[in-house]
Amino acid sequence: MPDLQQKPKVWGYLGLAVLFFALSYLTVLFMHSYVSGGKLTLPPAVLKPETLSIVIGLLLLYFLGDALRLYCVIRALGTKISFLYIIRLVFVNIFISNVTPLATGGGFIQVYFMTKKGMSLGQATAATSLRTMLSALILFTLAPIIIWIDPSQFSMFSTHHLLYLITIVSIGYLLGFWVIIFRIRTMKRWLFQLLRLLRSMKILSPSKFRKSYVKLSAELRNFNKGFRTYFQGSTIWAVLSVVFTALFLLILFSFSIVLVHAMGYHASAWTMLAFQIVVTFFMYFAPTPGATGVAEGGYGLLFAQLVQKQDIAPLVLSWRFLTIYIGVVIGMVVTFSEFFRRGERRNNAQ
Repeated sequence: MPDLQQKPKVWGYLGLAVLFFALSYLTVLFMHSYVSGGKLTLPPAVLKPETLSIVIGLLLLYFLGDALRLYCVIRALGTKISFLYIIRLVFVNIFISNVTPLATGGGFIQVYFMTKKGMSLGQATAATSLRTMLSALILFTLAPIIIWIDPSQFSMFSTHHLLYLITIVSIGYLLGFWVIIFRIRTMKRWLFQLLRLLRSMKILSPSKFRKSYVKLSAELRNFNKGFRTYFQGSTIWAVLSVVFTALFLLILFSFSIVLVHAMGYHASAWTMLAFQIVVTFFMYFAPTPGATGVAEGGYGLLFAQLVQKQDIAPLVLSWRFLTIYIGVVIGMVVTFSEFFRRGERRNNAQ
């Protein structure tokens, strides 16, 4: 048996998972009680075999698309990992990113597992960062445009001050992406100033300051090299990574279209796509695990314009169940099995 005392962080993720599901339950309970009038029943049409078959097909394509976008990024960086292992990493990311605040943990865990498969730290970090940035670039570009085109559909963003803030944040993200790729010297200067600040605050000693700068500068070079390899390497894999990222997002947003139409509503698919792009954009800034509360609240507020109030809670619950909860449960099993298997191999080697 693996030494469980050597895995406090793994068991910490289990505690975060409990918090995530508790917050999700309270959010849905609130919507059930105060928004949907205490009713939580799915229309029979949602449970029809044809609807379920479409949903199951979308679910398989959703996970496949998530794996393909990461796989293509890795291939564009000039390295290769088994596609079956990439699928495991997808579920690990879904679990960890949804139980850690601001979705900060998934990429780190994926980097850890990638380095165990032979990728350098810089390559692995570039791969997970590019995977995230590609989807973020799409969302951060489209969300402000969608809100500006028809702000009447987004009444909670009706003030110009908030619209300007959303636009500035999006532009700042895009500029940051540009600096990371094309202004490595600027990044190093920022790193030097940050470490010097920590030294002046007595957090770092002079010797640790030098060692930290040398080490982090080297990793920053490897990180930047990975990005440049992506843009200057295999064009076909880079293009495929963008295509699969767009398809992944389209599949993700298609769940709501299927559910709303199955409930008997005839809302525009384009409107539902626009709503979900905006909701997903704001989920990037939610401090709660898995954006719990922000995701359900924002989604419910927007889709309340398309469905009756008694159907909001069932719709939100179905949407989160398909796009998040299933993946989190599978990811929990995969993550723990990975750590336990590594622990057993380490113990056997001893």
